[in-house]
Amino acid sequence: MPERPLGILHLLSYPWFTGPAEPVLTLALVQQRRGHRVAFACDTEREGDLVQRAEEAGLPVERRLSLCAKSGPILLLRDVLALKRLWREGEFDILHAHRSHDHTLAALARTRHSPTRLVRTLHTERALSPRRSFQLRRADGLITVARRDREALLRRCLLPPERVVSIEGVVDAERFSPGSGERVRQEVGLAPDAPVALLLARMVPGRGHAELIEAFASIHRGLPGAHLMLAGRGPLEAELRERVHQAGLDETVRFIGYRRDLPQVYRSADVVVLLSPGNDGTCRAALEAMACGKPMVVSDRGALPEIVRDHETGRVVPAGDVRALANTLGELLADHATRERMGRAAREEAQTRFTPQRAADRVEELYRVVLAKADGRRC
Repeated sequence: MPERPLGILHLLSYPWFTGPAEPVLTLALVQQRRGHRVAFACDTEREGDLVQRAEEAGLPVERRLSLCAKSGPILLLRDVLALKRLWREGEFDILHAHRSHDHTLAALARTRHSPTRLVRTLHTERALSPRRSFQLRRADGLITVARRDREALLRRCLLPPERVVSIEGVVDAERFSPGSGERVRQEVGLAPDAPVALLLARMVPGRGHAELIEAFASIHRGLPGAHLMLAGRGPLEAELRERVHQAGLDETVRFIGYRRDLPQVYRSADVVVLLSPGNDGTCRAALEAMACGKPMVVSDRGALPEIVRDHETGRVVPAGDVRALANTLGELLADHATRERMGRAAREEAQTRFTPQRAADRVEELYRVVLAKADGRRC
């Protein structure tokens, strides 16, 4: 007998289609296509495009909730009361929280004896902080985006092991696929045969831009024809441009700004670099680049060393080790055959391992586990 469809409400207290928003919407849409009754709640108070994106995709938006992390006590109380009604009425089988704000509100509103279950996805490293243990214990199931994070949570004995799962990120391997990057190269003035590395990340502290520029100064001395593209914007841009100038790399490093033509940008590079997971712990940029058939050079932070198989789909270097980064990236930029081999393996990995269907299977399996358990929330 087939299992019954579930009622699922995704909670994401954020107004923009960035960070974890895209993987959350992707999961919700896959669940909807499978016949589940899925709704979506996000920040409806601040300016942003997430509500519009959700509605355009065909997801019902739950407007009884404002989910604004910057709101005052009146809106917070209104959200708690609205969530309390949802718990009491049992309209949904699963409340799936994606940020600490919506998780806290849902836990505060929870009523006794409700059949609804609370599941939380931890999208960032800071969401796993020991200071949040009290909050995390108030979930029926926890999802991490890296195996090492799941292991850390199990050591803290917050929930039984079967209710803490690690689920990898997903990528649209049809949209992100191998192809020509000639247009972008022409736009930024790069020769078709020049070895090019790319870092696509917001220019904020902790994303590795400064280390990469320092490493590229060393690479440039041994491989003067190589170039670096930095895609994105952010408050550190002026400082990074000055670093490039001081290093004498004005003709070597290209700042190409915020881009919407992401597949073409990835295709224009020979190697893609990602040194920090950022706000999306699934490291979507790495998955997108791999789907485009590009080898990766990544640090050993977060899920990155689990996504990239060292020497097979790319290279993994110690976080903050500029010399290792320079040596590894320089070797890969100089070795066309290795890049081609790793790029083919990366594309295959994206097509078979990082699929929305596989991730949705694992999430639904966790839902069924927590719905089958009436008690014993802690281990």
